[in-house]
Amino acid sequence: MVIYLLALALVTSSASGLVEKAVKEYVQSNFAISCGEYQFDFKRINYALFPAQVDSIKVMRIGKSSPIGNTVFSFGAFKDGGLVKTVAASIEVFLLVEGVVANAPINVGEQFHDLIVARRIITSDAQMPIVDPAILAGKQAKVYIQPGAMIFPSMCENIPLIVSGDKVNIVVEQGLIKVIARGVAKQKGGKGDLIRVSNLGSNKIIRAEVVDSMTVALK
Repeated sequence: MVIYLLALALVTSSASGLVEKAVKEYVQSNFAISCGEYQFDFKRINYALFPAQVDSIKVMRIGKSSPIGNTVFSFGAFKDGGLVKTVAASIEVFLLVEGVVANAPINVGEQFHDLIVARRIITSDAQMPIVDPAILAGKQAKVYIQPGAMIFPSMCENIPLIVSGDKVNIVVEQGLIKVIARGVAKQKGGKGDLIRVSNLGSNKIIRAEVVDSMTVALK
């Protein structure tokens, strides 16, 4: 019994080193990034599933398009150049990134303030955090942001220059010709946002870009 446990411990130790090396090399090779650092949680792996005697273990593929989050890795165990066994295992992959973090609560509609740049772990790469506080100039919180939270683009919106119901000038330019019509905003928008506007002359709803607090441009 003691000999068996000792042998199992040696196999597990050997397999763990090969597996962890294979995972790190695979992720860095296929999903290299410059804005963060991958971290791994190998606790869910049953290393006893791997063969006792192998020369190498390689990652054959993963179960999704991104390694971030809970990811199933398919491994190949090789001996003398041949594939001995395939093993599937679930590994938690995180991304440690540097970005803008709220140092105090920020309410919906509030301009960004009291910001710091810090490192945080994220579990999805669907969007990356804001990396420079200067990017948030002229923007406000779209959702409530709690202290310590990293700030992502989806949490931000331009500070509205126009709100629904405001009367605006609709500017249309074609070459040297410039036409101005009167309209009413149907939604809020900040500089550069496309908003719905009702043309009072034609009663049509159009989408126009906010230029300033009184002007939208039909692109």
